[in-house]
This record gives sequence, C-alpha cells and structure tokens, in this order.
Amino acid sequence: MKGSNPSSLVARKNVASTCGQCHLDVVAQYKESIHGTAVASGVKESATCTDCHGEHNILSPKDTRSPVAARNVSSQVCSPCHGSVKLTQKYGLASDRFQSFADSYHGLAGRAGSVEVANCASCHGVHDIKPSSDSTSRINKANLARTCGTCHPGANEKFANGLVHVIATDAKGEDQILYLVSSGYIILIVVLIGGMFLHNLLDFIRKSRKQLMYRRGLIPRPPVPHRLYLRMSLSERIQHGLLLTSFITLVLTGFALRFPDAWWVAPVRNLSPWMFELRSLLHRIAAVLMVCASLYHVYYLLFVPRGKQLLRDLIPVRQDITDAFKVLKYNLGFSKEKPKFGRFSYIEKSEYWALVWGTVVMAATGVVMWLDNTFLGLLGKLWWDVARTVHYYEAWLATLAIVVWHFYFVIFNPDSYPINLAFWKGTLTEEEMEEEHPLELERLKDLDRQAEASGDEEEAIEANGDQK
Repeated sequence: MKGSNPSSLVARKNVASTCGQCHLDVVAQYKESIHGTAVASGVKESATCTDCHGEHNILSPKDTRSPVAARNVSSQVCSPCHGSVKLTQKYGLASDRFQSFADSYHGLAGRAGSVEVANCASCHGVHDIKPSSDSTSRINKANLARTCGTCHPGANEKFANGLVHVIATDAKGEDQILYLVSSGYIILIVVLIGGMFLHNLLDFIRKSRKQLMYRRGLIPRPPVPHRLYLRMSLSERIQHGLLLTSFITLVLTGFALRFPDAWWVAPVRNLSPWMFELRSLLHRIAAVLMVCASLYHVYYLLFVPRGKQLLRDLIPVRQDITDAFKVLKYNLGFSKEKPKFGRFSYIEKSEYWALVWGTVVMAATGVVMWLDNTFLGLLGKLWWDVARTVHYYEAWLATLAIVVWHFYFVIFNPDSYPINLAFWKGTLTEEEMEEEHPLELERLKDLDRQAEASGDEEEAIEANGDQK
C-alpha cells in the first residue's frame, strides 16, 4: 500500500508501530514523548522515526554520515523543525532555540570538531523527549542538575540558575544583563576603535605628506647623527616576545572556536579529529604563558630598578591630555608646531594601560570559563554566560586595538615603515628618537654631556644606551 493510505504500515501514524516490531523499548519511549503524542493526535509535522533516521538508507548513530550521529543531530535533525519560522509560529514554539544552541559553547565546539560535547539529545533525550513542564522530562527544573551532571560531575542546582538558551544580542531576551553587556561592548568598540582609526588616519596623512616632500626635495631632511639609543632592554624584549606569541596564539585559537566554519579555520579543522583538542590545548597553554609573563612583568615593575623607572614613566599625567589635543590641532592643520614627547607619549601610555586592563579581564573571565564545573556551581549559568560574553567582546576589542593602534605605530606609521625594530634590536636611531621622543632624546644627551664632563666614558654610554 502507498504511504498515503491510512492502513499502510508506512503511513505517518503507523511508522512508529512498524519500527516497534523490532525496537520494542524504543517505540514505548517514543509513544510517550511529545513527538509521539503529537503524531497520535494528528499533527502531521511532528517528527516520527523516519524524519530523524531516514527511510531506506538508515545508518548507525556511530556512522559520521548518519543524521543522528552526535555531530549531526542538532543541525540535521532538530534544526529543520525547531529553526523553521513557519512551524514555530504555527505551534507557538520558540524560534531561536537552534540559533542559541549554535552560538553556545556546546554548539560551537560541535561544529569545530568535538566528538564529546553535548548536543540537543544530550539534554532533551532521544526517543523520550518531553516538555519541561512534564515532571519526568530531563529538562524539568527539578531534573536539570541531574541532566547536567551526566557531563558535569557534581552539578548542583546553581547550574540551572539562568536560562539555557540565550542570545546575548537579543533585546527581547529574558536575560537582559547579557544584552546590556554585549550592547555596551559593541558601543565601546565602535567608539574606541573608530576614534583610533580617525586619529591614525589624520596622523598618516600628515606624516605621508612630510615624507613625500622629503623625497621630492621640497624640504631638506634635517641632518641627524647615526647613533643608537636603548629603547628596550633584553628583559623587556623577552617579555614583549612572550606577550606577542601568546596573544597571537590566543586570538587565532579563540576565534577558531567562535567561527569554526570560517575559510581559514575549516581546512585546519578538517585535517584530523584531534584538531579540536589541539586547538583547546594551545589556547590554554598560551593563556598560562600570558599570565606568567604578566606576573613576571609585575615583579619587574616593582623590584627591578629599570622596571621601577618604566612604571614611573608610564603613569598618565595631565600633559598627556594636553598633548593629545595639540596633536589633533597639528594633524588638522590648525597648528604648525608638533608637540614634543618624552620617553612615552599618550599613545604608548593609553595602549599600555589598556593592555593591563584587557589582560586582567581576559584572565579572570578565562579562568571562569576554563573551570566551568566549579564556577557554574558557584555562580550559576547566568554569571558564567556573563563571563563568556565579556571574554568574547573583550577579545574583539583587544584584537582590533592591537591591529588599528599598535600595528599602525610600529609598522604602518610613515615614520617607522616598514617596521620599528626596537622590539627586536632594542634600539632606536637618533632620527627616530628626534621624531617620536625628542624630549627623551634631549634628556639622554644632557646625561651624556654630564657624564663626559666628568670624564667617565662608560657612564656616558650607560646614560644614553648608545650602541655604536
């Protein structure tokens, strides 16, 4: 008989009973589930066996090609119905459930290649799916801790203290704090990064014009002796190198999880099933490396003489605000005099303290996410989600700030292009010092003259860091 015949063994109402001839336990669970009761009541769109498993080409759940394989079940089985606007509106279901799952750690990790992370069935069940209002449902509030505990040993009631399906950017979402956090960060990123870009664009235009005039002989280059001045000691260069390495690793491995289908992620992800675990391991190693480097830097600032002076020179002062406005006037053409900077200008100071803030925030939220069982039990899911949201947007803010602000001044700045070598050589030329740190250059020359007047050549070299 055709499947359209109500008496057919493969008619929609009869499919479960037909399968149940062999799968007795399964069909008993299914008929008590929300899908089974809906089909029995005549809801044609409700899922039955063949909707999930297929019809003639049914594969084992262990086969990665099967729609009910762990990696596929959410996207290939649950999403077509629970992501359908038409069906969710018709039956009054939430339409954002699959999207919120896809954006969660579980959803992202599954797409990134994890074979152990939870999918829809891990929480809702497989054949025994029931609404949360049912006291026997796995997602009933009274049962959530036990359900979470299947993957998170020791899960307590606070694990359920917060919505499971959340979208941080949803203004109508029930957890408004996530919306406020994400919206605040988006505004902050737009304002800060936009301001940085505008600042650097004006700086680029002004300096480019000057360099072009030099090249065309319209203005003479000032004669500058070829001398080198110490900018970064070996210890400072090592600290910078550790920071640079760990930061880039964290950015790449972090965004690889957040955007697992990106063009630069997918080819690497598909190399091996172990790539997800490797990504996770590298991210954590880089995080530990950054924290260790930061702790050493704190020791360096507090106990090493050069570090103590570094900290004193990096403290913001009122002159920094004045200099920022003077630079703006200079770059806009309202002033012909460029402000003179000392060892560190407002540019380096703002970047340094932003880095300190970002490191503290990223480390704190990273620990919360890393020790998820502990902090979910202590804080509840809502505040764990807050930490995750802050971590994500702070990562964007830090990455864009480094690219737009730091990379500009050390690479794309016309006065430094193709690159400022202080991070590698530790020194700046006298021309670079004259251009970027003239007050510091004057101070070093004064120390040099004082040392030479005293007849101590070694002290003179030490005073200005000169490396001939």
